[in-house]
Amino acid sequence: MNIGDILYFSPKYRFIELDLDDENNLISAFQDRVEGFYLKPARELKQKEHAFARGVLCVTAIDFLARIEQGTDKVRQRFEKWFQSNAKEFTGDDPDNPSQLLSRRFYDEFRNGLVHEGRIKNGGQFSYEFEDKLVDVNERIMTVNPSCLLDEIDGALKRYIDKLKKEKFAFQAFKCV
Repeated sequence: MNIGDILYFSPKYRFIELDLDDENNLISAFQDRVEGFYLKPARELKQKEHAFARGVLCVTAIDFLARIEQGTDKVRQRFEKWFQSNAKEFTGDDPDNPSQLLSRRFYDEFRNGLVHEGRIKNGGQFSYEFEDKLVDVNERIMTVNPSCLLDEIDGALKRYIDKLKKEKFAFQAFKCV
């Protein structure tokens, strides 16, 4: 983000302020980036019932976090690994194609549809209609609750930040991404 002549890494941290050898500084800046660019705006969209826009921010946050956490695996692989670690409801079989997991279907229909075409493929949708369920497949349509998805992302971010603070190897790998 560029404001005037200043290039920001996150809402609070300028690129010039980043110190790759200062764990606390770098982890705080990373957390501020994820919170400030993805999660906070996604939370604000809930107040206005903008399920689609909120879902788009969630998908891009997952894409970003999966890239940081999983390293340089192929996009689909790291996306699916992220779901296996952080959103167990997506690790079940797709009822319309039992040979694939729901995470693969989400990747194809939601992530690829939104990133490459600006739409969700095959009639998929984000909806607040079911409050306590993350994903539903009914009549060949996948529906995802962006509130529940945001909760999964919040939890994943907290766990990853804790890991970076506790495990030196994880922090070293993080610095190299």
